[in-house]
Amino acid sequence: MRELRIIWRSLVEAFDSIRASGFSNIIVISILAVALALFGGVLQLNSSIKQISQNLDTQVEFSVYLLDSAEPSSIAKSISQINKVEKVEIISKAVAWERFKKRFNFEDNSSNPLPNTLHVNIRRPQDLDTVVEQVKALSGIEQISYAPDLFSNLERARSILFSFGLLITLILAVGTITIVSNTIQLVIKGKSLEIEILRLVGVDDWFIRGPFIFHGIFYGITSALVAFIPLLFFQTFIWNSFQSSIKTIMPMTFNFDSGSDLAMIFLIMSLTGILVCGLSSYFTTERYIKI
Repeated sequence: MRELRIIWRSLVEAFDSIRASGFSNIIVISILAVALALFGGVLQLNSSIKQISQNLDTQVEFSVYLLDSAEPSSIAKSISQINKVEKVEIISKAVAWERFKKRFNFEDNSSNPLPNTLHVNIRRPQDLDTVVEQVKALSGIEQISYAPDLFSNLERARSILFSFGLLITLILAVGTITIVSNTIQLVIKGKSLEIEILRLVGVDDWFIRGPFIFHGIFYGITSALVAFIPLLFFQTFIWNSFQSSIKTIMPMTFNFDSGSDLAMIFLIMSLTGILVCGLSSYFTTERYIKI
């Protein structure tokens, strides 16, 4: 019961300190919210790129455009016999033309300029270059469309994005720590007489420091909630629209579910905010409250 009374008293005192801090609360929460939003955005984009990479990893496909003189079924059979090829789909020029007109609302009755096309699906991304070279050796091939550096570029983008975002987040976090420390320091000075009385009567260490630490934790939780709003907006509107666009231009089937990671991202943001502000408050009390 004694511990519960200390916690309750600390929460009440923290609430009073927050009210007394006034405009400083807005400054601290705003800066930390920007830092957490950037950090959460990096995590969210990193998760999204990872899902795209995983989808591509399981559906590695390239397109083969045939000469008009080539027989699609014969070439498709030859490609399907290549080791590491999973599936070959024939898209006739007539079907491709109808899909093109439907997708782009094109109603011109001009002659069909599209070639017969084969969509080749292979088992593993690392086999892509090998299979493409073997397909190039076949006769009747006009052009092959594929992205040889797609997977490495995605991983490189993830690495650069995460490093840059983490650097900016750390810079903002340092600024937040400074502001939190100054705010808690001002609150401590405003309650110096009360702290002196508590010190003289010999109250418990945490009985004095608790309110200031809870004050900092409040900043962390509130900032995480504020920072989560733009991430939720991104997931609900921008990312879902991007999914629709990807599915219309890619021949593969993509299954995106970055929303499943939002809860974990919010938890990480909250814990980061609590850790930054809580520790900042703790070390500030260590420095300015001599018990």
